[in-house]
Amino acid sequence: MSSITDVVKEGLKYPFNDGKKVLVLGLIFLISSFISFFIQYLAYDSMKVIAENAPIDTAQKAFSMIPQTNMALIVLSFIVIFILMIFCSGYLYNVIKYSIEARFELPEFKDIKGIFLNGIRSLIVGIAYTILPAILFLLGLMLTVNESIDCSINYIGGIILIISIILAIFISLVEIMAMSNMIYNDELAAAFRFREILALIKNIGWIKFIGILLFSFITIMIISAFFNFLFGAIAFGISILTGSALVLALINLILNALLIESYTSIVISRIYGSIYKEATNIGGNDGELEKLE
Repeated sequence: MSSITDVVKEGLKYPFNDGKKVLVLGLIFLISSFISFFIQYLAYDSMKVIAENAPIDTAQKAFSMIPQTNMALIVLSFIVIFILMIFCSGYLYNVIKYSIEARFELPEFKDIKGIFLNGIRSLIVGIAYTILPAILFLLGLMLTVNESIDCSINYIGGIILIISIILAIFISLVEIMAMSNMIYNDELAAAFRFREILALIKNIGWIKFIGILLFSFITIMIISAFFNFLFGAIAFGISILTGSALVLALINLILNALLIESYTSIVISRIYGSIYKEATNIGGNDGELEKLE
């Protein structure tokens, strides 16, 4: 049985097994970041048009003032980002799979159709696990901030809000194991076999399970903060030499997307797979789970 630090150390080292594939994933993140940057520019340009025609009475009239080209480009950009993120999710799906199978190489990018299908699976599971806490949160928020209703209803809204946050934390933990269970069994329905998923978490132990995740996130946050500072300093130095604030923003964007986002995404996916492997290998019986009767 691996220790918490062993699982995290292995995850941190894993991307260095094939730096080229990390950069390929980083390039996809970079394209997505550039498109997001472009969307922000279009949104700013659209807001400027609306401001120039102020005052405007209705939201419908405000939208009608936005250039049609801007609207079309914004919608198209969001679609492209969505497709790229589905692809990235599908690749990280394969990273988890390789981790469960104890494979040390990084997945290939060749099976584009398979990667997209895996990304769609991940999206479905993510949405399914998000719906309930999201609905409760919105309901609680509406009841809490609504001043036209009785104070007792506001308090009930506050309670629902707290419950939704606690539920969201619990569900996010379960979702991690559920996603890995789906990947291991190569079956979407496996992500919703809750008794089996809870048995997996019980096998590894809730304390160790949460401990690995906390230690992983803290470690990744420290690494990300360090390199963000380092890359920020480099970008700042270059921007001073060029005299352009845009250069500062672009260099930060490029380095973060190309290196930090790709590296940390692969690390955390590798750790998720390692956690599942630990859960199924308790007692030395691969795939033998404690059944919750």
